[in-house]
Amino acid sequence: MFDNVIMLLALTFTERTKITDRPLGVRLPYDETFAEFYCTATSDDSTPVSIRWHRVGRRSPITNRTERVNVTVSHDETTLTFRVRANDTEGWAMLSGDYQCIATNGYSSETANFSLLIDLPPTPVPVSTTPAGNHP
Repeated sequence: MFDNVIMLLALTFTERTKITDRPLGVRLPYDETFAEFYCTATSDDSTPVSIRWHRVGRRSPITNRTERVNVTVSHDETTLTFRVRANDTEGWAMLSGDYQCIATNGYSSETANFSLLIDLPPTPVPVSTTPAGNHP
């Protein structure tokens, strides 16, 4: 009765998302104008990976914007770029903080955390108004 029945059994395994290039945190001098971060990930061919960039503590992903500071996410989502005018410490202060690259294939995800820190400009040394040699 079962001689002519052929059973086919196919198992599909979805490969977990794995970040292969993690963004590295940086500490930049106050007069820097550019910061760039890379994040790439893999999974199996049947489940493409998407990447989203987030600032820690914010729900929505980072999107392109051109304002006082320029924020760009590349078309393929693998690169996050910040551009600030020269010596714009207030602009950098808006961007300094903790970030995440979140890669997902819809079944699994992996997160890479990184920080952007900016050194403060040097504090000017006050100039003495007391003439040399005239100490009380």
